[in-house]
Amino acid sequence: MRAKKQIENDVQKIKKGIKDLKDKNTLINSLIEEKIKSEQINSSLFSLIKYLIDENKKTTLVLQSLANGINRLENGLFSEEPEEEEKPAVHEAGEVQPPRELPISELDAKILQIIQRKGMACADDIKAQLNYKGRNAATARLTKLYKEGLLSRYQLGHKVFYKYDAAGKTTKTLIISPPQ
Repeated sequence: MRAKKQIENDVQKIKKGIKDLKDKNTLINSLIEEKIKSEQINSSLFSLIKYLIDENKKTTLVLQSLANGINRLENGLFSEEPEEEEKPAVHEAGEVQPPRELPISELDAKILQIIQRKGMACADDIKAQLNYKGRNAATARLTKLYKEGLLSRYQLGHKVFYKYDAAGKTTKTLIISPPQ
């Protein structure tokens, strides 16, 4: 009988030990879940802060660009001296260098006309005007014209705008367009 009583006591102790382990396991699992949620929140906050910093940089660049443009306008409007006309480039020997001749395609001429008419255009504008299916072709053409020195490029937010310098201050190029 005594052995049976001892076994029942041992079984009770084991059951109590198992119950304690289950309670501790539940507590550990809840702590782990809280930690995971905390790390997810921290990760989300970190991502949000990084996004805000990136957007702040972009906004600062746009504001700097606007401030520079306003300063250029103010200097041009309020300067008391008349603007000097740009003189042709002169070689060392004193010879005047003629403007560079640049033949362009009919399509490039249309793009330049669109930009002249609108004042400024992005790849989406050119895509819509020329009925392109995608933006890549318009972007490639605009980049080519920019690299040839025919257009100026401005980043405004996520878009890149191109502008034609009608006064010819940025280039010394004579554009030869195809006959129409």
